[in-house]
Amino acid sequence: MNKIEAVVIEIESMENLNLVSFQFEEQTLTMISLDLSKEIKVGKKVVLSLKPTNITLAKELKGLISSSNNLTATIDNIEIGKLLTCITSKIFNTQFQTIITTKSLEKLKLVLNEEINLLFKASDLAILDILDD
Repeated sequence: MNKIEAVVIEIESMENLNLVSFQFEEQTLTMISLDLSKEIKVGKKVVLSLKPTNITLAKELKGLISSSNNLTATIDNIEIGKLLTCITSKIFNTQFQTIITTKSLEKLKLVLNEEINLLFKASDLAILDILDD
């Protein structure tokens, strides 16, 4: 499970549906939530979670996409398996693990220290923990 420390910067709500924006390093992340804790307020520090299988990798990305979250990272490690490959990438001091098929690795021709995009939908993020101020 990927863990991302971030700060709540905006909350938009309509009935039970919430669209929450977070500041992560110099990036903005967006999450959709049906039940948002009353403790979650603008300025609150949180730890977000993101499954490695929910991240799509892109190389030389151009054009518009519907994924709410698009982070640029550098490949730090590649563990190649027969069917699946685990890519570890880094954004500042935060590591992200992504699991893709080994066929996708071969198609993308990913290598260490290469810059890639991590794409994931707002519904893939979750608040794992609320940090003390």
